Amino acid sequence: MNLFTQAIFSGLMTGAVYALLGVGLVLVYRTARVLNLAHGEAFAMSGIVIALLSSAGVPLWASIPAAVLVSMLLMTCLHAFILRPRSAWPAGTLILITLGAAFVARGVMILLVGTDPISFPAIFDGPPIRLAGGVLTQQGAVLVVLGFVATASVGVFLTRTQVGRQMLATAENPFAAELLGVNVERARLFAYAVGALFSALAGVLLIPLFAVDFQTGLAMTMRGFIAASIAGMSPTGVLISGFGLGLFEAMVGAYFGALAQDPVMFAILIAVALWQSGKVRFGGGARA
Repeated sequence: MNLFTQAIFSGLMTGAVYALLGVGLVLVYRTARVLNLAHGEAFAMSGIVIALLSSAGVPLWASIPAAVLVSMLLMTCLHAFILRPRSAWPAGTLILITLGAAFVARGVMILLVGTDPISFPAIFDGPPIRLAGGVLTQQGAVLVVLGFVATASVGVFLTRTQVGRQMLATAENPFAAELLGVNVERARLFAYAVGALFSALAGVLLIPLFAVDFQTGLAMTMRGFIAASIAGMSPTGVLISGFGLGLFEAMVGAYFGALAQDPVMFAILIAVALWQSGKVRFGGGARA
């Protein structure tokens, strides 16, 4: 096996997940102006629900839609019943609320499945793709294609559809959008639902390859946030940053060991935060 080629295949799979997670975070942030730290729980919850239903004898074709629906309900209820009534609160407080919601979801998942990682059978099972000394499963190939197509289509959706334009208007100026007849709250609710859908689909395709446990959600949120931050919270730029981040993480794991991945990723998070704060200070000084 060629280590470099295999790292590329692994990086493309995780990069597709980071792109899907990142674009969901961007949609919510751009529309509702909230950084949802519970976003990755939709990823973890979808896998856990499918695993539980599969172990109970429910076929995958039925358990997958049920799990996706649970993940979407989780995020839309977070907005509708917890965040929206407190929309006048400071942004930092709302972020802390989403972090609290993430830990509540983790507690629920511990009660459901305990602390051991779990998984479920792959949806696409067949001979793997072998290329240049690397191996890519059919499930992994579908994940890469879905991540690319879904993330790339977001830009078209936002600019070419009425709902997308309403979401952009809500992001730019919610008060003006409401005066023009845009249902701002419906646009925000739709953003949470679509973000959760992308996150859940990523879990459906990746978890059979890597398993999931109760701690997975917040780690995936952080990686999606890094991808979104590098892209400047751009729904189109996150496609490049997500795949690039996945490839970089895979290379670090291949040549320096899996234990090096988390420190490197959080070092990137700190570097991006410092970079973004420097841009804000520079911009503020220029305007003054």
